[in-house]
Amino acid sequence: MAINIGSNNSYPGNKLSNFPPAPFQIDGVQCASTEGFIQALKFPDPEMQRHVCSLVGREAKFKGKKANKRVQHMGKVWWQGREIEFRSQEHMDLIERGLRAKFTQCDSARRALLATREATLTHHTGYKESPHTSLPARDFIRMLYKIRKELQQQEASSSNHGSSRRSKK
Repeated sequence: MAINIGSNNSYPGNKLSNFPPAPFQIDGVQCASTEGFIQALKFPDPEMQRHVCSLVGREAKFKGKKANKRVQHMGKVWWQGREIEFRSQEHMDLIERGLRAKFTQCDSARRALLATREATLTHHTGYKESPHTSLPARDFIRMLYKIRKELQQQEASSSNHGSSRRSKK
């Protein structure tokens, strides 16, 4: 079974999208959605980043769209005053940390990712992917598989510890 991730798709694919509200905190910054976090990286000013992190869905996407030319021209993104090469390993690692924060701190997002069990995850929006996208679909899916595996291992470990404690009583 394949699950296509997108805000207009059915559960759990819609909850795995970067668009829905899924509060988390990263490096002391409160984020309302992963879309807000990803778009915030396009702004060099930490105050503006905090504002964009507070946005959800299309509002966040639109705000980031205004900064696309600067990112494309400079080939840079920013996080808390640090300049980072656009689409570098450091940039992708930062986005992965944001996704991990979402799925470890937001219960509904974690449940949705775990609900996919071993399903194949896809991200087809119906549009051709922009060559300038901050998070290419292949990287997004790779990150989700990695985080899902980590969460599944944590779940298995905690249920094993719980059953061993129960059996010792």
